[in-house]
Amino acid sequence: MKLYRSAKREWAEGKGYDKRVLLEEKQLGIPGSFIQEVRFHAGEKVPQHYHERTTEVFFALDRALFEINGKAVVMEPEDVLVCEPGDVHGNPEIPQDSRILVLKVNIEEGDTVWLDRTDAHQDQRHASHP
Repeated sequence: MKLYRSAKREWAEGKGYDKRVLLEEKQLGIPGSFIQEVRFHAGEKVPQHYHERTTEVFFALDRALFEINGKAVVMEPEDVLVCEPGDVHGNPEIPQDSRILVLKVNIEEGDTVWLDRTDAHQDQRHASHP
């Protein structure tokens, strides 16, 4: 059994969201994986993008809205969504504050492809999108 206290983990600012890594791959024992909490802010947006190799598993803590492969997706609390490599996702406008947990699996440096070049970021392991 392992207990990790996440209350003191630092938040990092993203585009339309804040995030903090809760468990890293060494704590999970799964190479190329980590778990983070993401907070979305009403009125902001997350640019459309996809991951070439990374699978993201979203667990909704609150009601959360996304656009995935051109379709609106509404997650209710405790819903689980699997975003597979190549699934284009983001949010053109976040209508309400919300939070999700994200398990990232098979992540590699430079794996994020931003579709709007004006919103492109340098992809970093823990600085990549939710």
